[in-house]
Amino acid sequence: MKTLSAKTLLFAAALLVSLILLPATLSAQEEGKDQKERQELEEMFPDMRFCTPVFDYPVYHADDLWDYIDGAADNYLNYKFVDLHIAEYTKARGKVLFKVEVYRHASPLYAFGIYSSERSPDYHFIDLGTQGFRESGQIFFLKGPYYVKVISMQEGSKDEEKSLYTLASLMEQHLEGTTEFPPELSLFPDEGKIENSERFIASDFLGHAFFDSVFTADYRIGENAFTMFLSKRADEASAKNILEKMDKEKKIEKPLKEGDYKIDDGYNGTLYLIWTKNVVFGFQNVKDYTQIINLAAEVLTRL
Repeated sequence: MKTLSAKTLLFAAALLVSLILLPATLSAQEEGKDQKERQELEEMFPDMRFCTPVFDYPVYHADDLWDYIDGAADNYLNYKFVDLHIAEYTKARGKVLFKVEVYRHASPLYAFGIYSSERSPDYHFIDLGTQGFRESGQIFFLKGPYYVKVISMQEGSKDEEKSLYTLASLMEQHLEGTTEFPPELSLFPDEGKIENSERFIASDFLGHAFFDSVFTADYRIGENAFTMFLSKRADEASAKNILEKMDKEKKIEKPLKEGDYKIDDGYNGTLYLIWTKNVVFGFQNVKDYTQIINLAAEVLTRL
């Protein structure tokens, strides 16, 4: 019978000890993570008079957001979702009065993207954070990388609506971050623009995988409604690449030069595109070309 060397025996013993201790180590790491998240929860939500924040929900991340909002999760993940913190504000005997959901994204730009995807121009907007809007028993607002939803769990009343706004204001004051809209929105001319129709499309604009990071705004001039879109690319070559890929029928004269182009884009219809330096912008659903000439000229002066 072959005798194991002392070195082999020491290695085997060390391996056995590590296997025995591994569950305890993992448990300690998990406990440390839970404590950190608990601390973040307590720091994220302010105290409110007559209410106590309770943290019965876990902190949701990209890999388990489906557990909370299921079908809507994909849209949030598309905008570089980081995590979701939830608190319930309770009164005596544990009655839940309000629920607050704080969605954190990778940057204020992506937070604006998800916020703008859930607002509509005809909503009732309020001055809260960058911007907010309210519906019956609910307030939504944007600030920095946060998209916040404050929801009443009570039957509607004047006092409830007042308390709802008070809590939303406390949340806005408590969270740090910019209250400015993305600067690209200032490039859209005001003439004919439908207020609060601006959006940021993170990916797959018009169904094209190559066309990402696009700002849009809806316009109405007379009886004609159309959409303007704009994308700042990393460099001129990237902007040129957009036009090359949009020109599926190869009708654009080569080599491509900066300027304006008319492209038939299948289901998207006729698109008018302008390329200048590292920017591509254009118009969709235009019925009267003369209505966009002045708009395009104004964008060029703003770049």
